[in-house]
Amino acid sequence: MAVGSVETAKNNAFVHQIVTTSSGEKVEIPTMAGSTIDIKPTKDGKYQETITYPNPPGKNYEPKVSILSEDELIAKYGNQAGKSLQVIA
Repeated sequence: MAVGSVETAKNNAFVHQIVTTSSGEKVEIPTMAGSTIDIKPTKDGKYQETITYPNPPGKNYEPKVSILSEDELIAKYGNQAGKSLQVIA
């Protein structure tokens, strides 16, 4: 199974990382206000997503770690994420 690659975005304040999938599609991981999202490819063709939240005084939030397939990564962060409309009759 082909493994994608991840690089840190340069010269774009709105994009933190750029993921190139095994099919060559580029997915931009956004820069988040206050928290960070880091994507790392795994050896089995999936991606480890780590979301780190800010720790207010007296709190200690653990990072949220998820394993995403390539399709899930594209659905969550790809160009069409959040753009589909649902018609309710």
